Amino acid sequence: MSDRSSRAQVRNPLLRLPAAQRIQCLPPEARQALAALLLELSRDARDHANRSWRQNKAPMAAYWKAVSVYAGHLHRITRPAKVEIETGAHALHPEQDQRRSSNEPS
Repeated sequence: MSDRSSRAQVRNPLLRLPAAQRIQCLPPEARQALAALLLELSRDARDHANRSWRQNKAPMAAYWKAVSVYAGHLHRITRPAKVEIETGAHALHPEQDQRRSSNEPS
């Protein structure tokens, strides 16, 4: 893989969106529940895509495949890291992190 294609933002373009970054600020428990739903959505949409393809409904197959891919991208953004689950810690939004560091006494 080239350097460009190994970057997370290239493999998952949703990571470039500010809202996707804010998702990572949610508590691990909420992210874990949301990730499970998104994974189920991705699998269901993939099944719909395969079914539509077998029925020669290419436009619907393409639609459901796109839904599946985006749900999968969102799942990967949302799922908490194992460390977050084990410790209960969660990532701060970059703005929150800056505010926290500027409020701390020097």
